[in-house]
Amino acid sequence: MRVVRVSLSALLVVACRPASQSPQSRPTPALIPSPTNSVRYKGVSFTFDPSLASDVTSESIPASLEGKPCDIWPEHSGFKLLGYPRLRSLEATDPRIRVFSIAKFREAFSVAGIEYAKNVVSPKDQWDWAKDFDEEVRVLQALFVKQPKSDELRVFLANARASEARKLDDFPQMPFLPMWEASQAFFTRPQYINFKNGRGIFFLTQWNVSETSQVTNDGLDYAFQGMTDDGQYYVYAEFSVTAPFLPNDNDPDVVAWNEKNYLLPQKSKTYQDYLRPIVGKLQALPADQFKPNLELLDQLISSMEVRPN
Repeated sequence: MRVVRVSLSALLVVACRPASQSPQSRPTPALIPSPTNSVRYKGVSFTFDPSLASDVTSESIPASLEGKPCDIWPEHSGFKLLGYPRLRSLEATDPRIRVFSIAKFREAFSVAGIEYAKNVVSPKDQWDWAKDFDEEVRVLQALFVKQPKSDELRVFLANARASEARKLDDFPQMPFLPMWEASQAFFTRPQYINFKNGRGIFFLTQWNVSETSQVTNDGLDYAFQGMTDDGQYYVYAEFSVTAPFLPNDNDPDVVAWNEKNYLLPQKSKTYQDYLRPIVGKLQALPADQFKPNLELLDQLISSMEVRPN
């Protein structure tokens, strides 16, 4: 499992978005000529460039119905890219791609929330986790319809979030399932992408886990959230990527900065002033200057077909 994400008035998601670049709708990403490998498992299929991974392992991941929202999911299919670099926020054994039944996912949240409420004194309706699940799905669907540009995203998300509590001090988050217990430090380079029987959005982010930190190549994340056209299945993917100008976690300057500034509020001027030029550079960097080339990850997702047996 993974150590990330805050909300539900603390157990859901938070984020700032200090960026401005128009998203590009790429239903069919430009092809990069190369051989591809194919994956097919329980009605889910996709192809991947062999430079991304030596192989892909497919597995059925058991349901997890106890704990906080970040611990909850139904049984689902997961796919691990062997040899692909690991995000610091992911365990080595975590899949990079997951496909969930939306109905079963919602049911798991509903049951888990009811069980959790039995052990707390707080108002019981605070633990109706199905409502929070519904909001993530609804906001994602709204993104598909509106496809806001990058400089419109923050306002769009604040308006799309149903409750004041979920707007989280003017840092509404991109919709995200599973509900990791961490916050998106930023999000940028939104790319609206179609796959064979669905659509979704890729974006760059980094997760802050309980404290703010510098943006590094160990934490940079190209994340995808999508749904099938029939509204029955949810597609999650997260890929570690690197940018040539970013440092690593163990660089002395990064360590010193994090030790000094880890208590900075995410919305503080100091942290936002730090993030702004970083996000600007990430927006401007050509896709082929990231490692791996972001187009290869776009192509992997665009090749996907989700028709579980």
